[in-house]
Amino acid sequence: MTKEELKQKPLKGLINVAQLLKEPVGACRSYDISEVMDEQAGGCVKGKITLIRSGQGILVQGELTAEVELLCSRCLNAFFCPMRFNIEEEFLSTVDISSGLPLSPPEESAGFTIDNDHLLDLGELIRQYILLNLPMKPLCRPDCAGIKEVS
Repeated sequence: MTKEELKQKPLKGLINVAQLLKEPVGACRSYDISEVMDEQAGGCVKGKITLIRSGQGILVQGELTAEVELLCSRCLNAFFCPMRFNIEEEFLSTVDISSGLPLSPPEESAGFTIDNDHLLDLGELIRQYILLNLPMKPLCRPDCAGIKEVS
């Protein structure tokens, strides 16, 4: 997956959390991220995530690795950059679990919500974490000499 694809296309990683939302606070489920993500990101994102029932929704925690195709800032050659990062975000429910009535989303929400069908989409969360972990000046290797002058 290239950096441009990450910026343009949304990733999909849907998990049905209806049963987890019915369980008491502290209940958890674990998933392999390659089984959750769509085929676009399935090959380049790997790792395990844990979904934990919180008082307001679902806490997502995990350790992931990703491989993104970047351009070297010195020699301008394309290369695959491996990265490892931890994710931890809370997805808030938009529906009251006990009554089934819609809730107004809290003002401080970062936009990560569980939809009315009890589907939690990890795609945007993972996309944002990958973009945050991209190197500012990517190098194909530490001793890259840069563009070579042809004589």
